[in-house]
Amino acid sequence: MKKIFLLLLLICFSFNALIAQQKISETEKLATIGKMYGFLKYYHPEVGKGKYDWDKEFIKYLPQVLEATDKESLSKIYINWINALGNIGKCKNCASDQLLFDKNFNLSWTQNSKIFNSELTAKLKYIEENRFQGENFFVITEPAGAIKVTNEPVYQNFSYPSEQYRLLGLFKYWNIIEYFYPYKYLNDQKWDCVLTEMIPKFRRASNPEEYQSIVKELVAKLDDTHAWIIFNDEQPKYLPVKISNIDNKAVVSGFYNDSLAIINNLKLGDILLNIDDVDIRKETEKKSKYIAGSNANIKIRQTYYEILHGKNSTVTLTIERNNQIKKIPVSRYNFDDFKYWDNLTAVKTKSINEKIGYVNMARIKGEDVSELFKSFENKKTIIIDLRNYPASIYKLLSKHLNSEKRDFSTVYSPNMDYPGMFRYKENLQTGIKNSKNFKGKVILLVNDESISKAEFTAMAIQTADNVITIGNQTAGADGNVVVFEYIGGYRTAISGLGILYPDKTETQRKGVKIDIEIKPTIEGLKQGRDEILEKAIELGSE
Repeated sequence: MKKIFLLLLLICFSFNALIAQQKISETEKLATIGKMYGFLKYYHPEVGKGKYDWDKEFIKYLPQVLEATDKESLSKIYINWINALGNIGKCKNCASDQLLFDKNFNLSWTQNSKIFNSELTAKLKYIEENRFQGENFFVITEPAGAIKVTNEPVYQNFSYPSEQYRLLGLFKYWNIIEYFYPYKYLNDQKWDCVLTEMIPKFRRASNPEEYQSIVKELVAKLDDTHAWIIFNDEQPKYLPVKISNIDNKAVVSGFYNDSLAIINNLKLGDILLNIDDVDIRKETEKKSKYIAGSNANIKIRQTYYEILHGKNSTVTLTIERNNQIKKIPVSRYNFDDFKYWDNLTAVKTKSINEKIGYVNMARIKGEDVSELFKSFENKKTIIIDLRNYPASIYKLLSKHLNSEKRDFSTVYSPNMDYPGMFRYKENLQTGIKNSKNFKGKVILLVNDESISKAEFTAMAIQTADNVITIGNQTAGADGNVVVFEYIGGYRTAISGLGILYPDKTETQRKGVKIDIEIKPTIEGLKQGRDEILEKAIELGSE
């Protein structure tokens, strides 16, 4: 009798375990339709041609998916959906032995036997192997190779959409990143995990403010300094100073406008503690998850700016200066008021001493290059300052710096014939064969203001014959910027191309290679010193 009881108990336990395994949570079901929405959009030939109002298809099948009770009923819904889309012929061009960048590629979910039955996994595999070829209705590539999102419906009055459209927006964005974002594999959090984490948050969002915060949190998951989202065209007002993260403190490290900084009694080395009685350190801890940044330093700095920008024209800052705490009233301005990009007094080039010349890349244009090398032909060292945003003149510089043409970057771009895969492009080169190139030392200055084109330019200049790079970690957001709409007309952006050194070292998140690391100090700023430049002059004088 005891044996029979134990056997029945075992059968009951096994049956309950089987039922538990087959049960699929609502979040899991929603994750499957989110992934199916994107996969069919970019892979199914009939969907890729734009034959269907794809958002309406999603809205139509969403309730059915939520009503599914197990993998069989869920699989049947997707099988019926796929069958209704039309037949898929054999693809003649899908097999390829081309070397592809596959670190972002992940279609393993299509073969998940715990959630899908064998008939569905076979169908999904068939679609992958006979996927759409040609120009997709929903996304194309620009001449440089990055994507352009096209033909997405326009949704008005979406400050707080219904739950189904909140989910649709999440799935649209998630799939653009899933298939076309070149640096997905470098994210701190796996992109699959982001989806399952964000689904409940998007469902629970109870008002416009909470909804927009969750969207910002989603964008921040990219860990990309190029990533941002704008919900309206209203421009914030700015303090007239640059802020750096030094010793985990918000420190005035430069000026957008010297005169306005003086008027507002702001000085280099000031430590900002509060803004209108809001503790900046505590607010940074609270807000950093909503701010995108490629590395920890940039993320904190970007969060400081988010806290310090605002609508009000005047604020009260609590600062620490010379070990004293004081409150000062400060004005905010429209950024255009600073005339920052049109600063005619900023130095283009200068002779530091008889041995060393200095070039400010923020001010140099193409027409200046030949003349600056003539003026520095007797110098032993040229310091090139890239702690700014330069013009696209790296090729002109390299003609004078390099004795030969050299590779400086490997680029990979989205493969539209196999979404999720990326194609390597030919290595980019810079310089020419030039026996009369500059023979002296080249010292390149970088810091956390060196972003995107500045980082790309740094990579090119680093091919010079006798170059050394000094400074601190750059922004780690290389390549161009792709701007597209988040559902509801909100503008958002990501890095669009994968940029590597020729040896395949990433610059994304890491920043450019640095030979000697120098970080500014609060004491140095208070003394008006440029510690990175000082080190460059020391090296250039040797």
